[in-house]
Amino acid sequence: MLPVRSAESGLFGFIDITGEIVVPPQFHSVGPFAANGLAVAHLDPNSESGYGFIDRTGRIVVGPSFHQAQDFSRQGIATVILDRARFFRHAFVDAAGNKIFPADFEHARSFDDGGLAVVRTEDGTCGCIDVRGEMVISAIYDGIGAFAANGLAKVRRSGYRGFVDVAGKEALRPAFKEFGEFDACGLATFKAGNHRYGYMGSGGETRIPARYAEAAGFAVNGLAKVRIGKRWGFIDTAGELMIDPGFDDVSGFSYAGLAIFLHTNGKWGAIDASGDTVIDPVYDEIDASFDSTVLEVVRDGVRGYISHAGAWIGNQFR
Repeated sequence: MLPVRSAESGLFGFIDITGEIVVPPQFHSVGPFAANGLAVAHLDPNSESGYGFIDRTGRIVVGPSFHQAQDFSRQGIATVILDRARFFRHAFVDAAGNKIFPADFEHARSFDDGGLAVVRTEDGTCGCIDVRGEMVISAIYDGIGAFAANGLAKVRRSGYRGFVDVAGKEALRPAFKEFGEFDACGLATFKAGNHRYGYMGSGGETRIPARYAEAAGFAVNGLAKVRIGKRWGFIDTAGELMIDPGFDDVSGFSYAGLAIFLHTNGKWGAIDASGDTVIDPVYDEIDASFDSTVLEVVRDGVRGYISHAGAWIGNQFR
């Protein structure tokens, strides 16, 4: 289901993949539906706690209860921001809107697929809790990144810049002065003394030499965008060039298997993993982030949705 907005009232509803309205516009903002079938909705703009949750029929499951709310995680847990009386602290709730454990936090991220959530305590340090609310990685860090598929997350604290595993063990301290987080293929970018970028493995070893002007993480399809000279192309995990550097600007590959590129005509299109153009560059904007099954686009001032084959689904404004 895809959000649409009434041109008259400014309220949000949903259409299905055929473009038919299935939930009439009635909400002040909406998020995507999670695996448990619920979506965040702004229900009351006049309340400091105006956010709740709706189901796929538009039925309000949890009424206005939170200052803000995030999407439900894979475990069916949502991060919310409480009201002024509770100092806008962050907490975790279930599908009924009830706190799943008593503690709340200065700040909290959503639970990841492995069942860990990064939280920040009153003294400003970060740790990780599990779905029981237990602190399983001590709150001793100034920052904690996302846990990658190899089970490592980038952390920093006084005297340490490296990675911890899901048990909280400091597992890797790379020799490189500058490095990124591990990606979907278990590699992380690093910047070498020659001011070029390469990739290291889970043990900190160089896997792809530092020879790129810029480099990004690998997507699930095993391709990463790199800048060679002034233009971008794509390499595989062996460092082989798979798509020639022919782009002035291009995104990494999304879970939908498409990368968005900027054409010389100033418009945006999309390529597949072979480098073939599958969406012609005729759009002022393309966004693949909201729903993996469609693309949100803007063309000639009209915002709407298209399929991965480029077929028009419907306008976002109704």
